[in-house]
Amino acid sequence: MKKTLLLGILTLLCACDDGDLQIERVDFDAVDVQTCGDLDDPLETTFFFKIDGDEALLLNLASGLLKNETSEADELQSSLPSASSLIYRLFDDDVSKDYFCSTIPALEPSVTKENTATAGDIDIETHVSTVSKDTKTYAHTISITGLSLANEQNESITDSSTMTYGTFKTTTPISARLDVPFSNYEAIADFSECENAFVDGSLRLYKKINDEYVSLDIPLTTIANAATTAGEPRTSTLENGAFKYTVLNTIVTDDMICTDAALSEDIISFDFTSSSGAISVETVANAADGTGAITYTHTISINNLLLVLKGDGEDVADVTLSAIDNFVLGTYTTVAD
Repeated sequence: MKKTLLLGILTLLCACDDGDLQIERVDFDAVDVQTCGDLDDPLETTFFFKIDGDEALLLNLASGLLKNETSEADELQSSLPSASSLIYRLFDDDVSKDYFCSTIPALEPSVTKENTATAGDIDIETHVSTVSKDTKTYAHTISITGLSLANEQNESITDSSTMTYGTFKTTTPISARLDVPFSNYEAIADFSECENAFVDGSLRLYKKINDEYVSLDIPLTTIANAATTAGEPRTSTLENGAFKYTVLNTIVTDDMICTDAALSEDIISFDFTSSSGAISVETVANAADGTGAITYTHTISINNLLLVLKGDGEDVADVTLSAIDNFVLGTYTTVAD
């Protein structure tokens, strides 16, 4: 008799014409993905499994597909059975996590049936799921399309639709909690700037990395075309959210930064805004170029910064982070008129 494998709510259609394909009706939809959790870096995890009593669905994923950054569509993919592998096993008794994770291979329970994926395309969608005052949590959702399973007699079943294998989560420090706060932005040499001013007499400068950005509404008086004296930078205060650090559950675009309008409903924004602190700007005049134009390089630092992770105003309260003494945000260049 030909049987059907139900993964989640999907029905797999039998592709063989005869023989007895020994795959039982199983449902892993309500079962969480597990790992052995024995790696220093969870991003290096490649072995996943789902257990439902005496059944298990095992996935060996190609390495390098888990990243603590939001993914583009179709960016993180693998194939079965060449780069990754998937196995369905039925045991003669209930099986536990220890069976798969013990350093000494278990003798019991015994495998009574095993079916191996012979085809299928794996896609991983990664995005920020939650943000705290210390960490970002990423959800890595693993999906499989066009799955084919076969037994030892090469009898197979195939499903052309997409099934969700499960979601694995990892965490990483927020940029404000790096050993050197916001040091990940140092690799971005130049600020971008918004065309419109959102605070009178200011300019919005920003840098973005994947799913997050920092922005600063800097007073124009602090980036004047005049060199500062050593040890006497221009300064301004950071009350009322002049500095912002924002994390989104999607990839950041310039339009999302250069607006005060609400983002679309499907975008979740985790906003850290300055409640106090100071901007410090040291300006150096550069030698005139061939046309006689003089440029000024403004090194912008942030001092004694207090950031507040904004709550939703209902169930989640605002959280104030511990103070950040100082860090260099970057340099901005202007040209004398």
